[in-house]
Amino acid sequence: MSRVDSILTLLNIFHPSKPCYSQIRLIFGHSHKTNNKKLVMNLRSLCTIALCVLSITGCLSQSPQSYHPEEVKNGWKVSELGEQTINPGPIDDMYDELVANTYPGISSVLIARNNTLVFEAYFNDFNKDKLHSTRSASKAITSLLVGVAIDKQYIPSVDEPVFAYFPEYAGEIKNWDPRKSDISIAHVLSMTSGVKGNEDAMYPTDDWIKFYLDQPLVSDPGTSFSYATSGVVTLGNIITRASQMRIPEFADKFLFSPMGINEVRWPITNSRNSQGLAMTGGGLNMKPRDMAKIGQLLLNEGQWQGVQLVSKNWIKESTKKHSTSNFKGEDFGYLWRMRDRSINGKTIRSIEAWGNGGQFIMVFPDLELVAVFTGEYYGKFPEMEQAFGLVEEYILPAVE
Repeated sequence: MSRVDSILTLLNIFHPSKPCYSQIRLIFGHSHKTNNKKLVMNLRSLCTIALCVLSITGCLSQSPQSYHPEEVKNGWKVSELGEQTINPGPIDDMYDELVANTYPGISSVLIARNNTLVFEAYFNDFNKDKLHSTRSASKAITSLLVGVAIDKQYIPSVDEPVFAYFPEYAGEIKNWDPRKSDISIAHVLSMTSGVKGNEDAMYPTDDWIKFYLDQPLVSDPGTSFSYATSGVVTLGNIITRASQMRIPEFADKFLFSPMGINEVRWPITNSRNSQGLAMTGGGLNMKPRDMAKIGQLLLNEGQWQGVQLVSKNWIKESTKKHSTSNFKGEDFGYLWRMRDRSINGKTIRSIEAWGNGGQFIMVFPDLELVAVFTGEYYGKFPEMEQAFGLVEEYILPAVE
């Protein structure tokens, strides 16, 4: 134990709260990366002791936000980091950096291990009771809903042709190409439909499904990656047409309500005859704790608290490689991304949902770990990717 840690331990006896401990660490500049030789500290100095006492007094009256999750009845067990074999040192340092606004634009960070929430912190006037846009991270939830629709036999399989669900558009599709008849649900899920995304051009149009059907093909279906949000919008309408349930009803009945996810907000798409279709291509608003539940559901192979909500087969199929993203070259499953990180000489595989601005659900199966981030860096690169640095520098090195 370092001299600083020894003093911190003694000081913590007087007021053992995490906020106080965190503030004292900031005063002494102590971190898991700091060389103790660089610390300038005189244990015999009464001035130093006096400053410590003043710091403790300040903690009692004005403490920074704690990261220990609050125990509430929403389906999560909570515990201390150490109880789930996570080293608090790197996590304390991460929290200190977040409090110091070293990572501006991040509004929440949550960590769960072994089905237990162990870290929860909010910044920039955000809190646990607010809904946050998940942007394209909600595409992964659409993948789960497609899996449920197949599990419930509303949709026969991922091999179903997409265009067969939209007969009313026959004869009026622009850029018609016979290859469009070969586009399957699997192609849309893996972003290999061959349809050019052109997402910014979609939003002003009055029918986002027709927009997708109209787009020119840039490759044969199934041959190359082409990101198309409009295709995922179309998947949502396929679920609705197959099940005769609108997406909010379908999602609540088969996924959200059984998981205790009681408050979400779906954006509405532009559609023919203003049908009020939910936007399944992105933008679902959720609480970060509920985003973490989605990650935990994936980690538990489709189970939530012992109930199989999504089949294990679908989880396995949707999280294996079906294509290669043209963004960072990561493996792409059925609207989930897979990455390998090298941490302390070990390769750690993750399954991730990504959303513009810094919205991430990250699942690390070998570590029984889920991490969730929300952020406000919309349209800004690389700022929106700050979560990657937090994971690689602090979170993964802390897991024992």
